[in-house]
Amino acid sequence: KIILLLMGKPCFLSLSDLAFAGFDEVFQRPFYVGIAGGIGSTTWRGLVPPNEKQNMAMNVSTPIDVNEGGAVFGPFVGYEFTRFFALEANYRHYHEANGIFDQDSRVAFEHDDNASFQTDTETLNLMAKVMLVIPRTSLRLYSSAGIAGIHRDDSLNRQWQPAPTFGAGFNYSITEHWMAECGFNYTAGYGESELNPANDYVPFLYSAVLSIAYRF
Repeated sequence: KIILLLMGKPCFLSLSDLAFAGFDEVFQRPFYVGIAGGIGSTTWRGLVPPNEKQNMAMNVSTPIDVNEGGAVFGPFVGYEFTRFFALEANYRHYHEANGIFDQDSRVAFEHDDNASFQTDTETLNLMAKVMLVIPRTSLRLYSSAGIAGIHRDDSLNRQWQPAPTFGAGFNYSITEHWMAECGFNYTAGYGESELNPANDYVPFLYSAVLSIAYRF
């Protein structure tokens, strides 16, 4: 048995080396910076009641129409402690949302008959990434979780809101220095039941992005 174990150990090591072939040089460069771009939603349309439920009472406090969703972009930096774990910080800017309230709404009454608004959303995120290496490839699947600071900026409200954020996707080491990634992200927002829910609403965020990063 001892002889078989001794014979099997080099075989196991060689299989392990084969599985992670190509990663040794990459992970001598754990620090990376990059840029991400894609599409996303700020879910402001969720405040608009369905057509069959719109009435004078609802229109006093909720938007009657919202146009939102579009491009998402931002830079990121990260550090890979091992091939299986990394910490990453990123900034995301979401496409502005444009909303319209009824002319008899509380928003129009409180803002000199201005029934429309434009709101901007951006986030600062700190994420922990756990990765699974696909053997004999430079491909890794990942899941991530962390904390986000959501910044809402418009005529109704300007505020920062802490929130949990989650992600999943895969990345690929193109060369020793360059890495590409495709991922999906969800960041929880905040809302409460009140007479004018748009006042304190912090959007729930969804995004799908492609990223390119350079390793140092």
